[in-house]
Amino acid sequence: MTAGRSAATIRHLLAIISQIWGMARNHEIVNGECPCTRIKKPRKDNRRMRFLTEAEASTLLVELEKRSKDTHDSALLSLFCGLRAGEIHSLTWTDLNFTSGTIYIRDPKNKHSRHAYMTDEVRSMLIERSKQLNATEYVFPAQNGAKRNWVSDTFERVVDQLGLNDGITDSRQRVVFHTLRHTFASWLVQDGTPLYTVAELMGHTTLEMTKRYSHLSPDTVRAAALTLQGRLNR
Repeated sequence: MTAGRSAATIRHLLAIISQIWGMARNHEIVNGECPCTRIKKPRKDNRRMRFLTEAEASTLLVELEKRSKDTHDSALLSLFCGLRAGEIHSLTWTDLNFTSGTIYIRDPKNKHSRHAYMTDEVRSMLIERSKQLNATEYVFPAQNGAKRNWVSDTFERVVDQLGLNDGITDSRQRVVFHTLRHTFASWLVQDGTPLYTVAELMGHTTLEMTKRYSHLSPDTVRAAALTLQGRLNR
C-alpha cells in the first residue's frame, strides 16, 4: 500500500485516519485508541546538501551583479558570512561594527543571537552601501524602506539562466538562496575548520546539525587522529 508513497504523504494519510477515528470515537462508533497511534511515522531527511564550487559561486555573483546589485550584495553576505535570508533582511546599520569587523545577528531563527565576521569582500560591499544610505534603518530594505520579507526572484532567474538546476529532480539538491549558507559551511569544513567552530558561526544550537558536513573533511579527521602517532616514543 505504501510502495512509492512519500514520507509526507504517509504521514498525511495517518493523520486523516486519526481524525476519522477520533470523530468515530466521539460518536461512540468505536472505542479504544486509534490503531495509527502505535505506527512509527516515516521521516524524510529534507536537509539540503548541495553547495557551490568556487567557479559556480563566482559566476553566480558576476551574473547577479549584472541584473541586481541588491541581490548580488545579499548573496555575497550569505556566501561569506553564512547568514540566512531572514537574518540579512533584519540587519540594521546599528548591527554593523566596521571597527571590529563584526555583524551582530539579533534574534535569529533559533533565538540565539551571534556575531558574523566581515571578510574584505563583505566589508567593502557594506561600506559602499552605507554611502548610499537613505532614510531607512535596514541595510537591505524593501522598496518602501520597511523590512524586506522575501528573496528577489532575480536570484532564481539567474540560477535558471546559468543552468545550475538543470536535470536536478531532488529538491534537496536544487540551488536556492539557502544554498549559499550551506556553501559557506561546506567551504569552511573543507578548509579544516573544526565542526564546533562552524556550528558557532552558523548559529546551530546543537553540533548534530553541523555533522552533515563532516564527510567533507576526512583528511582533517585522519590528520587529527594521527597526531598521537609515536606519542609514547618521544
